[in-house]
Order: sequence, then structure tokens, then C-alpha cells
Amino acid sequence: ALLAELVWLGSQLASGAGLNVLWRPLVFTLAFLLVAISRGRVPLLNTIGRWTISGAFLLALWNRFGNFPGFIRYAGTVLSFMPSAAVAPLAVMATGFEILFCAALLLGVKTRWTSAGAGLLLLMFAVSMNISGQTQFDWAVYVLAIGGLTLSTVDSTFLGVDAFTAKSA
Repeated sequence: ALLAELVWLGSQLASGAGLNVLWRPLVFTLAFLLVAISRGRVPLLNTIGRWTISGAFLLALWNRFGNFPGFIRYAGTVLSFMPSAAVAPLAVMATGFEILFCAALLLGVKTRWTSAGAGLLLLMFAVSMNISGQTQFDWAVYVLAIGGLTLSTVDSTFLGVDAFTAKSA
């Protein structure tokens, strides 16, 4: 996922795309490139990865709540392979999980489980985008998904509720 995103970013930069368009995939990719280079052995970098996923969810949610009907229409394009009656309930469920994962990752609550859940949700989103003929590169969704799954296997509790409750137990 990192390699594919880096190649895409390189091609976008070579074609003249500006940082105003590429800042999200650059930030998301850099965060998980650092986690990968450190092999998950640096809790601070893992925590930055955790906050990166939380921030990605926050950005997506921020854009959505100003125009939820527009989000439902967008969900219909991402879920074009699903029956149309399933789109709105799935979009609402996804939004609920995004709120839950965003808050839990930001605060560092149940980080391993939350990271795994966020990774699976993002993986479903990325695959759905691909099935529907859309690109996921401008949000680095596969990087975020694999990053979340990776964080579920390492310590990303630094500056989180889990770290403080583990010390007091």
C-alpha cells in the first residue's frame, strides 16, 4: 500500500499537482512510512499513526455533516454494487463507526481493538471504491487501512487512556 501510494504521489507531483491537492495523502503516507521504517518499535511514531487515522476520520466527518444528503449520494457511487435501498443505512452505520473510531483513536481507548476495527472499515471502503471504479489514492485509504491493521499489532498507547489505565492497574 505504501509503495503504490508513493508511486502515485510521485506521478502526481511530476505532473504538476500542487501540495494544496496532495497534502492529505502526503501526511497520511508519511505517518505510516515512519511506522513502517521503525517497524512499529517506536511508541511515539505509532501514536502519531493512531492520531493520523483519527484525523482522517475527523476530516471525512467534518465534510459530511455540512451536507449529509450529499454524502448519501456519494455513498451511492461508492456502493454502486449494492442495492440502492441498502446505501443510506450503510452510510449511517459507517458514519457511526467513524465517529466511534475517531474518538477512541484520538483518546487512545482500547487501541488495539479500535485500530483493527478502523483498519477493517477503511479496507472495506477502499475495496468498495475500487469495485465502483473510483480511486482511493487522494485519501491514501489503503495506507490508512493497512496502517490501522498494523497498529493493532504494536503499542500505540503513548499519551492515551490505555497507557494511563495500564499504569494504575
